[in-house]
Amino acid sequence: MTYLEFHLLFLLPPLCLLLLWARPRPPRLWAYLLMPLIALLYTTPWDNYLVWRGVWGYPEGRVLFRIGYVPLEEYLFFLLQPLLTGALLLRLADTPPPPGPGVFRAVGGGIWLLLTAFGILLVALGGKGLYLGLILAYFAPVFLLQWAFGGDLLWGWRRTLLLGVGLPTLYLWFADAYAIRAGIWWIAPEYTLGPKAFGLPLEEMLFFLATNLAVVQGLLLAWHPEALKRLR
Repeated sequence: MTYLEFHLLFLLPPLCLLLLWARPRPPRLWAYLLMPLIALLYTTPWDNYLVWRGVWGYPEGRVLFRIGYVPLEEYLFFLLQPLLTGALLLRLADTPPPPGPGVFRAVGGGIWLLLTAFGILLVALGGKGLYLGLILAYFAPVFLLQWAFGGDLLWGWRRTLLLGVGLPTLYLWFADAYAIRAGIWWIAPEYTLGPKAFGLPLEEMLFFLATNLAVVQGLLLAWHPEALKRLR
């Protein structure tokens, strides 16, 4: 199976079904359509660096062509994953709840600040902790900003947040495990800690959790009226 065939099998069919179910429309449509572009711009430098370092890669013959170090299909993945996760969230997120206690902004921001520092330390040390460090160092600052700005809003929407992140993450873990077994891409063991579940390295599972968390939290904040008031 090629990387393009992976998209045709695992991403496009559920995306089309979810869009038919969700029927996205204003005012939430603008943020839903903007999120894939943000994901593409933010993730592209990070992904190119990982492939350049040899943290993961793609065998020849499984991809069409590369832009930089990354195949075209990977850039498509940056667009399709937020669309898939966001389409489910369109159905899950009902009326915005009232904000939770304001302390969650400080607590959440503090936790993600510590994880950011830990990620930077792992990157500096290199070796088997590199992949984990690159995930934390690149994505934890996003979560730091999201929780410092609207942690109380995210806490108020915690059930939707849990389902919106958990369901697509479980599905993408399954799809990722299939792709690795099929040889569509590989993860370098010298840059991972070793623990696996269902054939997936711990870091690979954390990657999909982090990317879905970034998408869901970003959309929930964009859809909450209180967040727009704070921006003003």
